[in-house]
Amino acid sequence: MSVYLNVENIKLVYQTPESETLAIKDISFTVDKGQFVSIVGPSGCGKSTLLSCIAGITLPTAGNILLENKPIKGINNRTGYMLQNDNLLPWRSIYKNVFLGLEIQNKLTEENIEYTHSLLKKYGLWEFKDSYPSALSGGMRQRAALIRTLAVKPSLLLLDEAFSALDYQTRVTVSQDVYNILRSENQTMIMVTHDIPEAVSMSDRVIILSPRPAVIARQVDIPFGKTRDTIALRSTKEYRQCYETVWKEMSR
Repeated sequence: MSVYLNVENIKLVYQTPESETLAIKDISFTVDKGQFVSIVGPSGCGKSTLLSCIAGITLPTAGNILLENKPIKGINNRTGYMLQNDNLLPWRSIYKNVFLGLEIQNKLTEENIEYTHSLLKKYGLWEFKDSYPSALSGGMRQRAALIRTLAVKPSLLLLDEAFSALDYQTRVTVSQDVYNILRSENQTMIMVTHDIPEAVSMSDRVIILSPRPAVIARQVDIPFGKTRDTIALRSTKEYRQCYETVWKEMSR
């Protein structure tokens, strides 16, 4: 595999007239095309801040971020960003919601419309396309939000606590659902989560950040391959070993 995303020596300092805070000290890692990487760490350590830098929302104080060998210098159309809330517009049907990104980017081409139709059909939302978000379950709403994000064909998908607004049982089920969709689309992904089981069951690699100022404490490779049952594997010995490795590092 070739390096798809390269994060090089990222540092971020928050400055105010009275003081400055070192949020990220020195972080470097790479992501290959089609990989699913999770970032975990203690609360307030800078996980979401790092994701904002990769998205181009926040510019780092030092260091470089390259996506497909092109520097990220600001907000761009190459990254898709999913937050913990689905942010579906309640006055728009599911059909109109999934086209929102394409409308904003002025990309409502025949090819993109057909592709979005195929996503709705492939992932079980076509028959609900005329429904409004209030009529859908939390899991279905999150699926619609994912299709809206994939419709613009991002090079990199960023998920920031994307399932945390769901109850536990729904969250576990939806994580399998979303995992299958993302793998089917061969999407390259980085997920920030505080949920270790979620990170271990879905990822190819888990990056563990230290308390602020953040550095990488450890990277753990997850050995389950791309085709997996994210629920069933939680009862395996290999899963427990990965979980304990991540847990112990975060508990230091």
